[in-house]
Amino acid sequence: MSAELASVRYGDGVVLVRVEKGILYLLRDPKGDPITPSRLFEELPNSIRLLEGAQASEPIGDLKRQLEPPVPSPSKIIGIGKNFREHAIEMRSEAKPVYFMKAPSALVGHLHVIEVPAFVQKPDYEGEVVIVIGRKVKLAGVKEARESILGFMAGNDVTARDLQYDVCMPWCLSKSLDTFSPTGPYLRLISDYSELEDLCVETYLNGERVQRGCASDMSLSFAEIVADLSKYMTLLPGDLIFTGTPPGVGHPRGRYLRDGDLLEVAVSGLDRLVNPVKRVSLRP
Repeated sequence: MSAELASVRYGDGVVLVRVEKGILYLLRDPKGDPITPSRLFEELPNSIRLLEGAQASEPIGDLKRQLEPPVPSPSKIIGIGKNFREHAIEMRSEAKPVYFMKAPSALVGHLHVIEVPAFVQKPDYEGEVVIVIGRKVKLAGVKEARESILGFMAGNDVTARDLQYDVCMPWCLSKSLDTFSPTGPYLRLISDYSELEDLCVETYLNGERVQRGCASDMSLSFAEIVADLSKYMTLLPGDLIFTGTPPGVGHPRGRYLRDGDLLEVAVSGLDRLVNPVKRVSLRP
């Protein structure tokens, strides 16, 4: 099924909503109870039937309100570096894709603040397409991998370049600081893999476009990434994969994120994922 789903705080918890023309509609199951994101992703792929029978009831807001990550608690987040050849070139790195892990605790949603700790001197943006796994995948071929992708959303793989390069810490640390993994604003479910093949991603910094890349520019396609990863680890429903960033990051020109910056990531057909940047001090 095709649908756009977001997570939003409502009452005492987080509920699932359907997004239609920018309006958020609360989803209720046949018994009239709100559907939670955890219920959806814990019961995949069977819970797709729950969505098909769900009723979009009263509107509870729009995309001007703060949203939670569409997938709140993935078992893992995996990123792929240097999947865009031109990005590898601008970083003066070998053009061979590499994988890394990101902590799920780094996730935040639409309009949440990206908090940069005082000890990070070189924070940078990386706009990306994030794909979501919809079924258990292990030792898969490309055909099975294509069928395992539930949907996609925008993501920002915020990175502390000084930790990544100057101090040479593992990539997972430089990319896993709290709030360094914005995703959203919503998850678009796909009914066919072809919906992914022409996707493009753009990043805007204070209104200026600084990045643009398309799926055709990637070294590994979305399905090839899933198939390759499944050789090394079992992918579970709800797992997130950041699929690589195009050229235009701030590091090569020394333009790192500043207090008050506004980042927007636009993926084809989706509303923009928007996150302000704020410097934060450590507690005494």
